Amino acid sequence: MVTKKVKSPNGNELMCDGNILYYTISKPVDAEDAMCLHNVGTDYINKEHVSLALIDIQRSTQFSSAARKIWADFLKNPRIKKAAIFGGNIFVRTLASFVIAAVGKKNIKFFSTEREAFDWLHA
Repeated sequence: MVTKKVKSPNGNELMCDGNILYYTISKPVDAEDAMCLHNVGTDYINKEHVSLALIDIQRSTQFSSAARKIWADFLKNPRIKKAAIFGGNIFVRTLASFVIAAVGKKNIKFFSTEREAFDWLHA
């Protein structure tokens, strides 16, 4: 089931398609924005039985420290079987690597392209 796109306070987007939660992070993410994305994502996980996350950071510019902590908490959800992150400049990828390290799970990976990320989620 495809859901309509939900926009966060800063304009980032989230939608659900089948068992995949799609995030498009194209605006700065602060604590308020991260909490919105966390809460809506958790709702989809609980109600729609989502187990995969595809996170597009191609146009992302910044994540606050508080936002990184909220994202780490979200990605620790045991119902998320895999999370694939793709795109992003070196700065944003470095910030995202802090989140991955904080989560401490081996089921979160970086990819250069959406196709690679999508294929890994379905492998």
